[in-house]
Parts: sequence; C-alpha cells; structure tokens
Amino acid sequence: MGEWVIIAPATSGRPWSGSLVSGTGEELPDFDPGCYLCPGVTRAGGKTNPPYSQVYVFDNDFASLSMEYTGAGQEIPANGICRVVCFSPKHNITLSRMEEADVHAVVIAFRDQYRELSAIPGIEHVMPFENRGKVIGVSNPHPHGQIYSTDFVPRIPLIRYENAKRYLADQGSCLFCSILDQELVSGIRVVAENAHCVAFVPPFARFAYEVQIYPRRHVPSMDFLSEEELLSLAKIYREVLIRYDNLFEMPFPNITVFQNCPSPKGIDTRPYHFHIEFLPPLRSPDKLKYLAGFESGGGNVVNPAIPEESAEALRKTSSVHYREENKG
Repeated sequence: MGEWVIIAPATSGRPWSGSLVSGTGEELPDFDPGCYLCPGVTRAGGKTNPPYSQVYVFDNDFASLSMEYTGAGQEIPANGICRVVCFSPKHNITLSRMEEADVHAVVIAFRDQYRELSAIPGIEHVMPFENRGKVIGVSNPHPHGQIYSTDFVPRIPLIRYENAKRYLADQGSCLFCSILDQELVSGIRVVAENAHCVAFVPPFARFAYEVQIYPRRHVPSMDFLSEEELLSLAKIYREVLIRYDNLFEMPFPNITVFQNCPSPKGIDTRPYHFHIEFLPPLRSPDKLKYLAGFESGGGNVVNPAIPEESAEALRKTSSVHYREENKG
C-alpha cells in the first residue's frame, strides 16, 4: 500500500504506567433533549431536526469545509461539503446493536450520499466515516457518522491510488484484488466472510485489531455495488462491529472509514478497489495505541500485535452481541 509497518509484539509486554481506558459504558436514555442529534431538537446552529424515524442526513452546522472559501494571498483554497449522518433516532444505540435491516439502511444512505456528492462539479473525493468512543474524541454518543466531500484528494487515498495505478501498470492486475486473493488462500487472517464480502486483518495492519472489508468483486466505489452486494456488505459490517464489542465485552472505540476511489474528472478508476477500514485504537482492554515520536516523526507505525493472532482472537468471538447473549 506504499508504506511499511513494523510488527513488534515484544512491545506489548512493556511496563505501563500511563492512562488506562475504562470499558464501562454509561447508561443512556432513548431520547436526550440536550442532544443536538436527537429528533425534534434545535441544534446549536439554530436549525431544528425533524421528527425523523430512520436515517437522517444534514449539512454540518460547523463544517470544517465549505464551497465558499476562495483563499487569501498565497493560500490554496480547500473547499468541500461536510454532512452528518444520524444512524438512528435512538440516542442509546450503536451500529453493533442495531438490527440488520437498520444497518443496511445506513449503508444505503452512505451509497446515496456518495452518488449525490461525487456528482457535484469540483468534488474530487467523498469519504464517509464514523468516529466512535470518547477516547477517539467523540463528544456526542448519539449514533452518527460523517461525510467529507472535498475538492481535492486527501493524502492517504491519493497515495494508495497512485501505488495501485503503478501495480496495475507493472503487474496487469489490481493490487487490492491480489491482496484479497492471498488472504483467501491462506485464510489465517480472515475474520469473517459471506457470499460477496471478506473481512480480514491485513498483514500490514497498523493497529492491533485493524480489520478491512473487501467486496469479492472488483468495484472502484460503493455506488458500483449491486443491491445484493450492499446487503452482504451491511451484514459483514455489522458482524465485525459485534465481534469488536465482544472481544473485550465493552463498547469498542473505533474509527471506520469507507474508502472510495478518488473522483477527479477523467480519472482512471480501474486501479482502485472500494473497501472499508476499521482503525481501533485499543491494544488491550484498557490500553490505547499511541502514535508517538518515532511513528509520528518517522512515518512508520509500530504494531504491537501479530496480525494472525488478532484475526484469531476476533474469529473466536461470537457473532451475537454479548449484551444480547447475556439477556438469556
């Protein structure tokens, strides 16, 4: 993918006197009148949410980007559209505990938003994502994601596209498809699979429990997936999130990114393969993975876990959420 990762399991045994993560989640109400994402609540920007009952999407009131900035002096303007996607009207639920049909509705919303935003003149990249957990920096627990659509291609998708383009020119095949084929042959890092999608811990994982989902069929972005493939994607997406929660029996902090092909006008989409990345910061039930001096300054991440062992741990977890199992 264009970067090297150092796998160093010996570092996981280092003495630790830093801060610890609490795995206990606070009990939340179905509706919180102080939450600006709940139905019927007036947001800080002054607009009132409708009494929505399913997925609800709106333009971020305090967006990092807009289509109005023209730059000043030697600045190059960075424009875009930022949207918020409320997954559910319920304040106290997560994707991992939502019904399969409701997760499918979220995936469809992301697909529809991708289609709409990527068709806007000047937009060159559309990235849906979810930040989950206080340790990630999330200030509002209401189940929601975001979409950043930009008039430039962010650094990581751009580097990956360029590497995939070189691989296609040199090898005559898709880099991502080659990775998927290798994972299916070995099977040791596969976490879950179904008719149309495969979830695995990549051999180049940067985080202890990083997982990626690839569609089996080569598609550059999620709008190329059939309705049947989108349903399979939603099923395995939900399953991975359930397995994360079950791993330490806690609401699992995580960053989920939908990686679509860059979309500047005239770009060759053949090299890119749509996929989902899960970038969870936990290295153990109570410890975070920090990108400190060497990693932030040098650019090479040190993963304290062996990918094969992480995949095995996730495979061994149940695909039924622990809170549902405990009800019985």
